[in-house]
Amino acid sequence: MVGKLDHGLELGNRSVDILARVQFSRAKDYVREFNTALAPWRREPAVREFIHRTRKELGVAA
Repeated sequence: MVGKLDHGLELGNRSVDILARVQFSRAKDYVREFNTALAPWRREPAVREFIHRTRKELGVAA
């Protein structure tokens, strides 16, 4: 399970890298949906860091 979470966060971080350079509202909706799907793991440090990053860099709230 942890491997899948780590892989998902890796892909999520790649998405943030790309989205930080472009401004598409639909793409931000996907990140918002991903953040919502991460709810069961919100206490994991990597998940908290990812959600913080999406808020800071993309203005996306969970």
